[in-house]
Amino acid sequence: MKVKRFFAPDMRQAMKLVRDEFGSDAAILSNNKVAGGVEIVTAVDYDASILREPSERIDPENSDALTDSLADALAKAKDVIESAGNEQKSDRLENAFQVKAKERQFDQAEAMMDTLESRSRRQSPEDAAIRAMQSEIQGLRELLREQMKETMSERKPVEAMLYKRLRRMGLSEHFSARIIESISLADDAEFSSAWEKAVEQIRTGVLTTGSDVVDQGGIVALMGPTGVGKTTTIGKLAARYVLKYGPDSLALVTTDCYRVAAYEQLRTFGRILGIPVRVVDEKNTLDATLKSLKSKALVLIDTAGLSVQDPNMKEQFALLETASVRIRKYLVLSATSQQQVLQSTYDTYRSHGLNGCVVTKLDEASSAGEVVSLVADNRLPLAYLSSGQKIPDDLRTGDSGVLVSKALELLEKNETNQTPER
Repeated sequence: MKVKRFFAPDMRQAMKLVRDEFGSDAAILSNNKVAGGVEIVTAVDYDASILREPSERIDPENSDALTDSLADALAKAKDVIESAGNEQKSDRLENAFQVKAKERQFDQAEAMMDTLESRSRRQSPEDAAIRAMQSEIQGLRELLREQMKETMSERKPVEAMLYKRLRRMGLSEHFSARIIESISLADDAEFSSAWEKAVEQIRTGVLTTGSDVVDQGGIVALMGPTGVGKTTTIGKLAARYVLKYGPDSLALVTTDCYRVAAYEQLRTFGRILGIPVRVVDEKNTLDATLKSLKSKALVLIDTAGLSVQDPNMKEQFALLETASVRIRKYLVLSATSQQQVLQSTYDTYRSHGLNGCVVTKLDEASSAGEVVSLVADNRLPLAYLSSGQKIPDDLRTGDSGVLVSKALELLEKNETNQTPER
């Protein structure tokens, strides 16, 4: 690596000196104002692989030496990232050459983070020092990402503003970036028109089942963790069906043997609507129960609400797979859940043949972008939206426009309620 300092009356002249000396291959290591002008330190021929060299010269069995080596490499990476951050704050990026150099510096720092994470994973995860360094590596990566966002703001301000608002809406990083990429903003684009295009892309990204699931008949199971509103949704679907077709061709089934209240609530629905309710337990298998109801046009199954860590979860999955008849499965998602919880829930259920989803508790949510992201990112068709306790009024068939409009409404409400910065 070749390092050189440049002095000039202003940044523009300093960058010209760098360009004349190194062309576009230089990475800026620091940028400081000094008496009479500015001083910048640049480097060329930087190789992030230098971080790997110490580990190759150390005995793999010597964990203390490996830890010390990793700590040294982490210190080097920290210096590079903090140097980039100080330069970012000391002077605004002035031209395309400087932006390109900054982006190259970020790429080098990102490579350093990848190397550090790879090396840390090869060492003992029980080592407290290693765990602490892994935490610091993650913190540095987040810092680096924030600095990269600041650079993007300088280069494409409208794109940066759009990204920030999409994130405030609750959309995931991945989905927000996908939206921006899909609308291909021009350099002179106005924010208002860019936002309209982004909203349209969000609506397009949310798939729906296209019809009322209960009208199709057959056997339908609602799945999902505890507390998301499966049993209440079953009651709404049952009431919706009875109002259309009467009670004679409908039956309810519960596989929840863990909570007495779940069966009691379902039995109450059955009594009010005049429809039979069956329980699957040790004496009554699911397959036998469904065969006894083969004369019914529609059977709604309320599965057990278990947390993703519950050991009985596998038993519930196995139970549904023993049925000799086709069961359409819909995942129930609460709009009040955080992004990480939604994704964890989907990851748990997705391998079991989901036909779509039901989004509940829209009336209780403070943000709906999280569930919009989950549905759009994973192309999970939206079957129903639920926004209250009224049966069957507070249930409507899946509509991407309604869900996105709710997310926008909550975004504007949150922006209005934000305390102005002082």
